[in-house]
Amino acid sequence: MSHSSFRRLFPLPLLLLALAIQGSFLGRRAYAQLPNNMDGAASAFGQFTGATSGNGVTDKPSRSVGALATFRQSFKPWLGYEVNYSYTRFSEFYSNQPFAVQNNLHEVSGAYLVQGPKKFGFQPFAAAGAAWLIFFPTASGGQRMDKQNRLGLLYEVGVNYPLLTNAFGVRLQYRGLLYKTPDLGSPFLVTNTRRQTGEPTVGLYVHF
Repeated sequence: MSHSSFRRLFPLPLLLLALAIQGSFLGRRAYAQLPNNMDGAASAFGQFTGATSGNGVTDKPSRSVGALATFRQSFKPWLGYEVNYSYTRFSEFYSNQPFAVQNNLHEVSGAYLVQGPKKFGFQPFAAAGAAWLIFFPTASGGQRMDKQNRLGLLYEVGVNYPLLTNAFGVRLQYRGLLYKTPDLGSPFLVTNTRRQTGEPTVGLYVHF
């Protein structure tokens, strides 16, 4: 993804977050209190990352599936936070390398959380924050590349829907990560570009 494309995409999470904040203010009279203001969730996601090109090098990551664990706490509809840990494994296909580089990717992230009023049982939410991404080449397929850390921007939009009871339900969301394309410590893999990873996610949450 080019720098210009990155700049065009950047306002999207801010716009979605602003809309969610507006919705939470409009619905705040319905939130005299939040009786179950903490929850934990376990989710599965698909990982889709766009190709990037720079310095004569093109990087095309493979698609993958992964697991996500989340803890959330809300003090007000417009004031909450979440912390996340996720894991997935995929490969980077660099145009100047004969073999793909297989990575274990770990994400540790935190985000500001807002929640909108419930409509027909659905409760919308949005979040934006920072993510620490750890690219860890595997022992068998990592081509002896180095581990690398990247700091990224995280944004999310989604809905919660209770199942049978308000304490338990399903969560549907889209997560986006914006970060610098990894080079895994090799000067031959540097593209000096940023890329976006999309993660459509489904999971189950429990209020406590």
